[in-house]
Amino acid sequence: MMSRFLRAFPLPVIAFLVCFPGCAEQKNSVSPEERLAAGWQNFRGGEFSLALRDFKGVGAVTAIDSPVHLAALYGEATTWYLRRPDEDPARSATLYRQVIQLAPTNSLAAWSWLALARIKAQPVEGNAPELEPLVLAYQEVIDRFPFHPAGEEALLLQQAARLEDPGTARAREVLEVLDAFLETHPESPWRSAAYGLVAHCCRMLGLEERRLEAAIQAWKMAEVDPTNPFQDLAVTYWQIATIAEFELGDFETAREYYRRLIDEYPAEQRVFVAIQELARMDELEARLRTEASTP
Repeated sequence: MMSRFLRAFPLPVIAFLVCFPGCAEQKNSVSPEERLAAGWQNFRGGEFSLALRDFKGVGAVTAIDSPVHLAALYGEATTWYLRRPDEDPARSATLYRQVIQLAPTNSLAAWSWLALARIKAQPVEGNAPELEPLVLAYQEVIDRFPFHPAGEEALLLQQAARLEDPGTARAREVLEVLDAFLETHPESPWRSAAYGLVAHCCRMLGLEERRLEAAIQAWKMAEVDPTNPFQDLAVTYWQIATIAEFELGDFETAREYYRRLIDEYPAEQRVFVAIQELARMDELEARLRTEASTP
C-alpha cells in the first residue's frame, strides 16, 4: 500500500516524505541550550545570520523569565553589535535594554550595561566621542556593579579613555584611581590590565622604577588562556628588558628578560638585537671594571 502511494510522487518529493518524520524528530530533539550553543559557535565562525537565527529561535520557544531566554536575547544583541558588516548598534542597544529590564541584577545585565557604554565609545562619522559623556556612561556601570568583572572592566576602560587627554595632572589622577582599584580588588581578573595602565601612567610621569615594577606585575598576573597554549610574550619581554636597560640601567633584570625572549622565541625578529644588547652590556661592564682598576 505504501509503495503504491510513493510511486505517485516524483523522486525529490519521495525523498522529502521519507525524510520528513525523521528530520522533524531530529529538529525537535535539539534543546534550546544546544541551539544557544550553536548560535555562539556560528557567531565565533562569523556566520552572523545563522547566529541570529539560532538566538531568535531559542527566544521563540523559551519562557521570557528563563535564563536561556535571557542568554539568547543577549546573544542576539551582541551579534547585532559586533557583526561586520551590517552591524546595527541601535538595534543591539534596544536588545541590551530588554535584557536589563527582564533581569536587572543578573550577570548578563551587568555585561549589557557595559555594552551600552561601549556603544557610546564608538567613533561617530570618524570623530571620537566626547570624553565626559563616555566617562559618565562607564561610571554608571561601575556604580551598579563595582565588584563584577563588567564593572571592573568599565573602570579600566574609563581610565584609559581619560588618558587620551594628555597631561601629567590627568596621569596622576588616573594613577590614584588605579592604585585604589588594585588595593580593593585583589582577586580581579583585570589586575594585569590595571598594571599595564599603571605602567603607562608612570611613563608619562617619569616614574621609571615603578614603571618597570608595574610592567613585570602585568606580565605575572596575565591570565593564561587554556584555548591558546601559544601565547606570544615576546613583546612583553622586550618591553621589560628595554625599560630595565635604558631607563634604569638595571642590567640584571634586562639580561633576564632578553634571555627569556631568546630562549622562548628564537625566531622572533627582536632576538638579533637582544643578543647585541647582551653583548653591549657585557662590554660596557668590562670596560667600567677596567677603568675602575686602572690607577
